[in-house]
Amino acid sequence: MRVVILGTGTDVGKTYVSCCLARSLRSFGTVLALKPIESGVDAQTSGDAGAIASAAGHAPALSPWRLQRAVSPHLAAREQGITLDVSAIVKWIEGEEQRASAPITLVESAGGAFSPLAPGVCNVDLASALSPALWLLVAPDSLGVLHDVTATLRALPRAPDALLLSSARPSDGSSGSNAAELSRLGIAEVLEVVPRDASGCASTARWLAEHPTYKSSTG
Repeated sequence: MRVVILGTGTDVGKTYVSCCLARSLRSFGTVLALKPIESGVDAQTSGDAGAIASAAGHAPALSPWRLQRAVSPHLAAREQGITLDVSAIVKWIEGEEQRASAPITLVESAGGAFSPLAPGVCNVDLASALSPALWLLVAPDSLGVLHDVTATLRALPRAPDALLLSSARPSDGSSGSNAAELSRLGIAEVLEVVPRDASGCASTARWLAEHPTYKSSTG
């Protein structure tokens, strides 16, 4: 079972959620956690890829698409003469899955759902190429999320399978009320608000473990 983690923007808490979810999923079985594209890292640091791998309980799987400058992936890749080719990224993910043989793979994207990877190509295109996969959309539990979720949902080629709010950002006047307001306005239902204490994603992990795709992958 493959789960792609998308964001409504950059720095919305995808890695925070990915780590919490990976830790919670370990109570149901082994987990593979990958971040194939990452900017703002170098050869000496494992970055977000290392953080989510540690949360999943395995060594980091460091891809060829580790980019030094902390800018949009397409720009950092262009400066380093690297091509972010969707088919090559999918092939790398499939290879890691074969080596790990875990019943569930978490794939965290880099930046927002529509952050560009190359001219005319963005994270959503990678998510689509990873089909069959569930899509988890992560948004911050902070001011502006009503707009960001609405805009992202309208732009996505298909509805995400679940929406999670992350408490990774400092709280503001809207924090704690955004999930109810998203529902009240008919924008979306939030599966879980990931707590600030990083205690985990119990509801989301249980939801995934009870999903028919997960059950079929575990026999």
